[in-house]
Amino acid sequence: MPDKDYEIVLPSGARIVVSIKMVGGRVVSFVVRLIARSGEEEYDAARYDTAHGKPHLDLLGCSGRVRQKRWLDIDDLETALTHAIEDFKLNYEKYIGED
Repeated sequence: MPDKDYEIVLPSGARIVVSIKMVGGRVVSFVVRLIARSGEEEYDAARYDTAHGKPHLDLLGCSGRVRQKRWLDIDDLETALTHAIEDFKLNYEKYIGED
């Protein structure tokens, strides 16, 4: 299965942008970005990814710098990916409000 890239537009106009790297039909890495809007500008409010060898959530400031890193206690990357997408769908307002 090839790599996948897609986005989900949320009711507020924020977006979830998903990039998945696949090898042999299995997820080997991913990035799930929550992109918020402030006026005409867009910025990453939060990001789940698999950098550093383990899935985690980065809470980002308006400048894009990591304010906080939260490691996931999920080893299966497909499960972590599903968790990331569902978390942003359900809690995007909270993450955007943390700026």
